[in-house]
Amino acid sequence: MRGRRRTILLVLCLVTLLGVEGALAWRRAAYRAETARLREGMTELERRRADAIVAADAEGAQLRLSIAQRQARGDDALHLAVHLDSGYVALDRGSARLRVMPARIGPARRVGLPPDTMHMAPPLGLRALTTVLGVRDSLELPAWLWADRGLPAPAQRAKPGWTGPLALVTSGGTLLYSLPTSGPLADSSYVMPGAIRLEAADLRAIRENLAPGMRVYFY
Repeated sequence: MRGRRRTILLVLCLVTLLGVEGALAWRRAAYRAETARLREGMTELERRRADAIVAADAEGAQLRLSIAQRQARGDDALHLAVHLDSGYVALDRGSARLRVMPARIGPARRVGLPPDTMHMAPPLGLRALTTVLGVRDSLELPAWLWADRGLPAPAQRAKPGWTGPLALVTSGGTLLYSLPTSGPLADSSYVMPGAIRLEAADLRAIRENLAPGMRVYFY
């Protein structure tokens, strides 16, 4: 009986993985088709300019990643390192890793309603911790968040606990939060675009080490 259950679980996992891979393949194909369609409408000069901009953006992002990694490794003070690709946040001191905290990284995408839209993405490089929020503290959340959730916008966009039991805000406004029990972020399947969600237990474990001015490296 146990062997049969194990087999069923393995089959379900395989089906799920195949489904995810299929969805990713479909998205890649749609992106390539849309890119090809846009390029067909460009002149040769416009294509060259677009290619140069894309190349410059990629090189700039890679440079910021490399600089942030080197700075973090050489920082002998307590700091946070947000590993965007690997999906975790670490509390480090120089090369010593004191705690690793699994994190969900908010997607990079355009939010808001036309014509008032903006591109949200986690930052790259060095930021500083500006605010530590507890469950009784409130932070005004962006208006586009309700539209992104498909919810009507409220008259008041800040209530205690809407960013979870503990949350951090960095310079530039990047939010690192824990799952709340109420408000627009109280959905375990949703992570706010451009933000980072951690477990409340992990944030509590490092709370005494957190203070405004602490450096936070994103790479």
